[in-house]
Amino acid sequence: MRILLIDDKRDLTANRVARNYDQGIVALQQEKWDLLLLDHDLGDFSHDKEKTGYDILLFLEENPQYLPKGIQIVSSNPVGRQRMQVVIDKLYGGSK
Repeated sequence: MRILLIDDKRDLTANRVARNYDQGIVALQQEKWDLLLLDHDLGDFSHDKEKTGYDILLFLEENPQYLPKGIQIVSSNPVGRQRMQVVIDKLYGGSK
């Protein structure tokens, strides 16, 4: 199973780790992933506005060819988690 982790701090078992939005997008574009472990707060302020895991999901919504087989939220941010889950449900038709 090919696992991608996009998280600025956590070290979870994964084949590849991306620590910010840009690294995450590149990783999604370069390989097909079975599972994406996704954090909300990526600590990425290098753009005009903070880029979060929610922005990663919006990218996937616009570019479904990069959609992994599954996405698991690993965020401790309850509001961010809820926003992200709405997009994930839309992407996968109500399932995780």
